[in-house]
Amino acid sequence: MLDRIQIMTLLGLPGFGRATVGSIIKEVSIQPSNIGELHDLLEGLKGVVPRIKIPNMAQLEKSSDLAKLTYERCEKLGIKILSPSDKQFPFRLKHIPDQPVILYVKGNIECLNAELSVAIIGTREPSAYGEKCGELFAKRFAEQGLVVVSGLAKGIDTTGHQGCLIAKGSTVAVLAQGLDTGVYPAENRPLANRILDEGGCWISEYSLGVRGRPNFFVERDRLQAGLSAGVVVIETDIKGGTMHTVGYCLEQRKPLGCLNHPEKFLIGNNKARGNQQLINEGKAVPLFTPEELDGYISKME
Repeated sequence: MLDRIQIMTLLGLPGFGRATVGSIIKEVSIQPSNIGELHDLLEGLKGVVPRIKIPNMAQLEKSSDLAKLTYERCEKLGIKILSPSDKQFPFRLKHIPDQPVILYVKGNIECLNAELSVAIIGTREPSAYGEKCGELFAKRFAEQGLVVVSGLAKGIDTTGHQGCLIAKGSTVAVLAQGLDTGVYPAENRPLANRILDEGGCWISEYSLGVRGRPNFFVERDRLQAGLSAGVVVIETDIKGGTMHTVGYCLEQRKPLGCLNHPEKFLIGNNKARGNQQLINEGKAVPLFTPEELDGYISKME
């Protein structure tokens, strides 16, 4: 068993990504008591963990020192660090492919293990109708006691967080960056602070100082689906970032719902084409009325 600082130490080494560190965690049953024992442990995993690169002691010590500094900075910033062995680690994330090996959380950590939570996702450029429905759907779910999960992006993510807050609910913002780097996009920083002030939280698997990159947003999408008991698409075209989260939802065998636009709101609205495709292919439950939303909740675990 590795503790948080040891996991952070490994992640700071060249050639040690999430998959490699995850494999190491699964193979370790005894916690090393010092850097030397950690080095010996890695030596013993040659041939067990694929493509493992054994660092020298200087590399291990340097990475360990940085991990300890990061841990101390997180404590000062009110950021909690979770590993899979921690009781507060989100239980749903323990059962997804490619689970995270470390998480950084700011705010109400209890949100992450709510009995029911739903991801509200969609395009950054929704129609006016989509924006309204995103807010209304999130409000309805929050009124029914669900935690709303989204990514704090422009467009539908924003409406999901806002609708939940209107209903005095708790919402989780999954970020593709270190929690100390200034929320992206900048225009959503007041919303991000409101999420913390009103009992929600931010979560990321990226360490302090790490800024968002295009691939981080795709990786973030699997956490949005993973933290949720179900995923609801408000508006999306046939291709786009939203479809990554849809794919993770289906892979994780969770119920997928889609706003089913009335005919008049489909005219000239390319941002609803993905919804219609998912509904017509039988991959998503069509959602429109409050009764349909309540029925969708019953399909969740």
